[in-house]
Amino acid sequence: MKAPVYDLEGKKGRKTELPEIFDSRVNSTLINRAFWIMFTHNLQPQGRDPMAGMKVSALSWNTGHGMSRIARIKGAGTRRAGQAGGVAGVVKGRLTHPPTSLKVVYKKINKREKISATMSALAATASSDMVSLRGHKIDQDISVPIVLVDEFESLSKTKDIIQALLKLKLNEELERVKEKGVGPLIVTSTRNSLYRAANNISGLEAVTASDVSVLHLAPGGVPGRLAIYTKSSLKALAKRFDGVGAYGR
Repeated sequence: MKAPVYDLEGKKGRKTELPEIFDSRVNSTLINRAFWIMFTHNLQPQGRDPMAGMKVSALSWNTGHGMSRIARIKGAGTRRAGQAGGVAGVVKGRLTHPPTSLKVVYKKINKREKISATMSALAATASSDMVSLRGHKIDQDISVPIVLVDEFESLSKTKDIIQALLKLKLNEELERVKEKGVGPLIVTSTRNSLYRAANNISGLEAVTASDVSVLHLAPGGVPGRLAIYTKSSLKALAKRFDGVGAYGR
């Protein structure tokens, strides 16, 4: 598979050979499963004080008062006196089933499955149909995945990056992400000036070729995110996945 290389003026140059990973079969089910498993790796278990809502002195009034026999706050002359307390389902009471920090939220994924899902998600970025189905707005003359010259990585100002994206006729896409937060993904070879500046643009996300995963390529578990690669990042991806094609497809 080949893709044209665009310069900073948005003009097509000579085509470059894409790494073999872009020929991988797109498995949407695998991508979705891997995304939600890896999503749990960023979750932090939450818990509640076991005594929350229970730190009151409450006792049922029993029968004969024309009121429910639920436990009520003892005392008199205060706003809380006589109110239900120490039980679930009442104002300032305890939760019925409070979350516990002992609950295991971290899920595991097989290494080969994770690699296969990443390769599949990378291949999805080369499908114009899948990119369009995700809602990205691209000009019909622009080929996906979008590959830019390495000079793109030397940009250090946000305005220069936006200008380069406008040259690629992505103005409609940049307007779309102002309302819907997930926009193009920029894959760089290293954590350079472009990496830092691109992450300041609303809706855009930058990641290095060594760190890119299903979480970046398929937000929400849906493949086909609009991806912008530099020539150097393609070489880094080829090196990263070299020798895994046997079980990565």
